[in-house]
Amino acid sequence: MIFLFIFFFDLFYFFFFSIILFCSSSVFFFFDDNSFFILVLMSFFILGFIFFIELNTFVLFFSKLLVLISLFFFLSLNFFSLYVFFELSLFPILFLILGFGSQIEKILSSYYLLFYASFCSFPFLYVFFFFNEFFFFGFLSFKLSFFFFLIFCLCFLMKFPIYFFHLWLPKAHVEAPTTASMLLAGLLLKLGTGGFLRIMTTMFFLVDLFFFFSFLGMLFCSFICLFQSDSKALAAYSSIVHMSFLFLGLLFFFMSSKLGSIILMLGHGYTSTLMFFMIGEFFHFTNSRMIYFFNSFLNSNLFFVVFFFFVFLSNMGIPPSLSFFSEFFIVVCSFFFSFYFFLLVFFYFVISFYYSLYFLVCFSVGKMNFFFSFSNINYLFFLVLMMFNFFWMNLFY
Repeated sequence: MIFLFIFFFDLFYFFFFSIILFCSSSVFFFFDDNSFFILVLMSFFILGFIFFIELNTFVLFFSKLLVLISLFFFLSLNFFSLYVFFELSLFPILFLILGFGSQIEKILSSYYLLFYASFCSFPFLYVFFFFNEFFFFGFLSFKLSFFFFLIFCLCFLMKFPIYFFHLWLPKAHVEAPTTASMLLAGLLLKLGTGGFLRIMTTMFFLVDLFFFFSFLGMLFCSFICLFQSDSKALAAYSSIVHMSFLFLGLLFFFMSSKLGSIILMLGHGYTSTLMFFMIGEFFHFTNSRMIYFFNSFLNSNLFFVVFFFFVFLSNMGIPPSLSFFSEFFIVVCSFFFSFYFFLLVFFYFVISFYYSLYFLVCFSVGKMNFFFSFSNINYLFFLVLMMFNFFWMNLFY
């Protein structure tokens, strides 16, 4: 562990000593599912991308700290370590927002983040007095009571985030620097999903209520995206929409829908990371996040437009992206589950396709001409390739 922090400022040594640490402490950390393996790999890809584009040393330090905490969370062996690393992930994001945010509203967004985290996580401590198996190995053998399951859901759904627990996310995204927004959308939201996957064996309580929350989050946040003028807020609400759709897939009693949710979790990690990066790059050049100023990029930088189209087409679920295959599985399962569910999901697809297409049209056409020199365009290729790499399904079939 000492060597890990000595070489914390170098990416190569960070990867090397973190792998050694995981291999030498397999008593406490291990891969119990393929979904956590692809999440760990996605964390390394996002951190490598941030290492190439970020110049601030302190931002890099907090980014690597957040990735390290997330790796420990994905590989946790018992509920105690799961909870500890789940709560530790809050502090690097909080330091990034307060220390490197550009507007005074970052203080209010930090209040929102701390309030939601404390409100949803303090009941978890109450469980420690009654649940004597927190240090036992293994997750799949657990059958939780209704009270314990409700407390676990309250904790994990805050970082999912599901509707009514989501208000901290748009505020944190808007006030955070670009690197913090990439880590929030690509990595931190996957902690709630990973925690919820741990308690899926007890998923027979509150199913009807969770169906209501997921549909409400999908439809309401899609309508909110239609009326957004801030591009970063639109990307934040779009993340909430996709995570609600992911939650809907976990609720269906089909293995294919759960597989679609895991693949959507992976595709959303790469897509949302690139969305916030491109919006942040535009903000660094123009000091504006307004959608109305996102125009005429076909005349400015053709390669940037091509990658932007790939990212937002993946956000819309166009084949052969990971989002398409995952959404296809979930839509088919919704049709088998109930025809009325299928109609609601179809209505959601119409709205989400519209706001993504509107953003693409505003971005590409126009009469203005920006002198947009983009030196980091080569590094986008690897994340875009992972975003359209549908061969990840070989791990599950």
